Amino acid sequence: MAAQEEIELGRLAVERSLCTQEQVLAALRSRNADPEGPSLGDRLVAEGHLNAEALAVLRAAVARGMRARPRSEASTDHAIPLGNTREAIARECLREAQDALSGDRAAAIRELQRLAEDFSDTESGVRARELLSELGSA
Repeated sequence: MAAQEEIELGRLAVERSLCTQEQVLAALRSRNADPEGPSLGDRLVAEGHLNAEALAVLRAAVARGMRARPRSEASTDHAIPLGNTREAIARECLREAQDALSGDRAAAIRELQRLAEDFSDTESGVRARELLSELGSA
């Protein structure tokens, strides 16, 4: 699963108009599907959405503790509102965890627990906590 630092890197890439939200979400889905594979940033470079220099700058910013600024609305035609980015990421992870319940139930429960903890401030994080309760795994 993508680490919090990777998620922040993705948010900064979108905020700085280096990638679109859709590109970052697609790379996150790929990252979550292959947690042992390349990091989110390396995937964005491999897919041609970022260059290595931009990735190095983003990684340095995240290492310094820089976080993307929450925005409630876009200020230009090409800017992407970030207020819902965290929820979009959580929603996608929740959907994947729900789909996994019919297969690898233990892995799905671990993912729901991670979502409930890491995304407790989102609607999907709350829903993950509710699902855990319904499953008797809270």
